[in-house]
Order: sequence, then structure tokens, then C-alpha cells
Amino acid sequence: MQGTWTDLGVRYTAFRDAVGASLRTRTADAGVFSHFVAINAAIGLAVGDDRLVIRSLDNCSVTVIDVVGDRLHLVEGG
Repeated sequence: MQGTWTDLGVRYTAFRDAVGASLRTRTADAGVFSHFVAINAAIGLAVGDDRLVIRSLDNCSVTVIDVVGDRLHLVEGG
């Protein structure tokens, strides 16, 4: 899990980008239950960091991301 999304290639950056696209479709507050990799992908998009793992998340932790316009913003990391 070291390295960057870009290092892995288009198949993986497409996954990361799909995570972000899915979050951007939310029009109201929502709870999204996901796994470590997808949460880190969302955090990376929110903070502009291409690393695969940005935070080591505890089981059942809560990460809060706001969608403002077409951008993701990290409010609280898990």
C-alpha cells in the first residue's frame, strides 16, 4: 500500500476517480460505509494527495468529507 495511485496506472486512478464522482453525486447529508482503500482515496482527492494511504484508519472510525460545488473537502479524518 505504499506508493501513489498514479504509479499503479489508469485502472486504479479510474477507481479512485469513481469514488470521488460517487461522493460528488450526494445532494444531502449521507452516511457512506466503505473500506480503508476507498476512504483513503476520498481523503486523497479532498486534500490533493496522490498517495494510496494517507491515514491509518481505526475500525469503525468516522471520516467527514463535505462536497462544495464539485470539490471534496476533508472536515474530519477517521
